[in-house]
Amino acid sequence: MPLPTATRGGPYYRVYNPAWIDPPDNTSHSKGAGGRWNPQGAFGALYLNATVLVAAAQARFQHKDRAIKLFDLQPHARPMLATFDVDETVVVDAVDPAAVRALRLPVSFPFGVDHEPCRKIAQRANAAGIAGVATRSNAEATRTTTVGEELALFDTHPLPKQIGQGVAFADWYPAPIPS
Repeated sequence: MPLPTATRGGPYYRVYNPAWIDPPDNTSHSKGAGGRWNPQGAFGALYLNATVLVAAAQARFQHKDRAIKLFDLQPHARPMLATFDVDETVVVDAVDPAAVRALRLPVSFPFGVDHEPCRKIAQRANAAGIAGVATRSNAEATRTTTVGEELALFDTHPLPKQIGQGVAFADWYPAPIPS
């Protein structure tokens, strides 16, 4: 059965730690550790957010189960935002409800879904020459809602480069910052 696809492109965003030595488009960590849409050691993925609001949810989600929360960080240590211009490309569609059903994922996806089924889909997609996956964001997902969309692009295909410099947290985060 063919994988459901969609076309994506345009500006996307990545939240990153200002202490990173590697640029935000580096996929070596995701290749080494694996992620939702890439099996460990097989290939890397560049994980991007479709909107700044999804990026903000991602920044909060990265601190979800940690003792130090996002707003506990010193201002200089809060995440920066990189912008990428993604060329129009065909990706697996894990957003549309009919596509999610075709992928044999539950209606509540990504809520409560382990990484393994997603990795298997990614392996099929990569083997078929598909550049990545458009997916519902897992950041702050509930059984019935998601904050928006993410894009996982496989490093076995040309990856977009960052546009300009990263933006400091206080200049990109969309909500008032607690004092």
